[in-house]
Amino acid sequence: MSEGIWHFKAIEPGTPERNPRETEFFKLTSPSEAIVREFIQNSLDAKTEGVVSIRFYLGSAEKEEMQEYFRGIEKHLEACQFSFPQSLSSISYLTIEDFGTTGLDGMFEPDAGNGNFYNFWWREGISQKKGQKAGRWGLGKTTFHLVSKIRTFWGLTVRAGGHEHEYLLMGKALLKTHKIDNKRYHYFGYFSDSNFKPLMDDSFIIGFKKIFNITRTIDSPGLSIVVPFLKEGINFDSILKAAIRHYFYPILDGTLQIKINDGNRNAIIDASNLVEKVGSMSWEQTEWEDMNITEILEFIKNTIDKPAHQIQITNPGDPKIAPESFGGQLNILQQSFRSGKPVKFQIPVHIIKGNGIEKDTFFTVLIKRFPELRKAFECYIRAGIRVTEIKELGNRPVVALLIVEDQPLSEFLGNCETPAHTKWNERTEDFKKKYRNGVRILRFIKKSLYRIVSILDEPPQERQVDFLKEIFSIPATPEEREEKQKKEEVTPPFSIPPPQEPLFDISQISGGFTVILNPKKTNVQFPFHAILKVAYDTRRGNPFSQYELFDFDLGERPITLGSRDCNIQRRERNALEIEVRGQNFRLEVRGFDENRDLVVDIKET
Repeated sequence: MSEGIWHFKAIEPGTPERNPRETEFFKLTSPSEAIVREFIQNSLDAKTEGVVSIRFYLGSAEKEEMQEYFRGIEKHLEACQFSFPQSLSSISYLTIEDFGTTGLDGMFEPDAGNGNFYNFWWREGISQKKGQKAGRWGLGKTTFHLVSKIRTFWGLTVRAGGHEHEYLLMGKALLKTHKIDNKRYHYFGYFSDSNFKPLMDDSFIIGFKKIFNITRTIDSPGLSIVVPFLKEGINFDSILKAAIRHYFYPILDGTLQIKINDGNRNAIIDASNLVEKVGSMSWEQTEWEDMNITEILEFIKNTIDKPAHQIQITNPGDPKIAPESFGGQLNILQQSFRSGKPVKFQIPVHIIKGNGIEKDTFFTVLIKRFPELRKAFECYIRAGIRVTEIKELGNRPVVALLIVEDQPLSEFLGNCETPAHTKWNERTEDFKKKYRNGVRILRFIKKSLYRIVSILDEPPQERQVDFLKEIFSIPATPEEREEKQKKEEVTPPFSIPPPQEPLFDISQISGGFTVILNPKKTNVQFPFHAILKVAYDTRRGNPFSQYELFDFDLGERPITLGSRDCNIQRRERNALEIEVRGQNFRLEVRGFDENRDLVVDIKET
């Protein structure tokens, strides 16, 4: 019989100390959101066929019953100031299980070097995920430590693909570098056998399963995670809301089912009941507050399987969405959009990898106008997970989803995704090296929702009342001529007031411009605020309305600012909000394309 005990390795002389900081990547979200996002994302990555089913169970167990699973860790917790709660008679825990997945397959020896089992337990900050799989950083599993007061969890897996009928149990603690009896220890520890291999004894594992309410059987591949000593805020409602908010799309398209139980309440969420369930819940203090979320999800559910209009990209190397991209259907699509009908598009993308391999791929866009919305409901979804911090549509009253499921584009975006899957960042390590046209394509994708909505929402041409009046004219009657003459005699002639001196002087410099106060304006009261807008000049139309994020972003390089007697209060997209503090005010902005003309507008507010 194999017995589990916690093992921590001593630090050899000459080895530097290290404390893990990986959890800092995941503190932007609540504990429930962090663990829900990470576990479900991993499960969708490991999907086999059919529906992935996720089970959350919130429970507690008598401390005496759990004691054997903490053997060897207490003194290390105490040395790291992660106090083991001696006064508690019972210990809270969260059990999460997935079904319809591969489990942690691959070799399980500590020096195996590759495979999902090795990557999960032995790699930190390194990932072998490729293709459509969402994780790239090898950091996501640290969320399982983050939500435990003692930074500890266990994992029980049954593997598919020739590994069936075999339980593998391990645990991991992520503490701090520490000292016990003048001996230094590494920050990590493992619940394993004496050779750092997983426990495989059926009788021991059966007892573990019973204590922690694990339902997995020997013939059901997948992964079960147990997190003890839960942090505050992790409960039935927070898990349910996090699962729905972040994974409503794979639930609606039939890929994902969620089960939650806390011993008193039970919920099963799938495509058949999600919309009804959401309508019965309160969404206060979330971004769904004051939205008709039932109607929004109904639109998404009903549009998923509809055929898509194909967007035409004339130059794949420099892709742009313009009115002609809609292939002669623009007027019909605009009318459908303005009348509140859903529209769906498929947008092609051409990717060139660093090694020269070219890939044709695509993404999908769902859009519908909701006049009652105060701000846009926009979602960017890659391989099932919501990328939450991309916002382009502002207060437009629309629901818009950008969905990436095709493998080459999912891999492309995964390579520029931040560790917590919240942004697509072109400055991610090695991203530019992996793709020859990566930055241009990424900016095109991120801007595509804004471009499509802007074109669909463009107001119709105004009626030209006097158009062709010189050709098709009707002579006025004597009575009409007399009435017109009376009006001209009564109406005083219109006089144009002399132009006012501008408050600012704008001068062109190499790669940019400078702004100073007009020396002739001597009665200015300080401080005052102003808004400055910049755009590249265009042959037709308003340059400011045709500005695109592809052009430049005043908040990003290569744009640089220099100022005097001035506070920069906001700088983003093509606008600056400034506070002018004195007569010596000067603002210098550089970094623009020297081959293009600039249009600058600045007004006091």
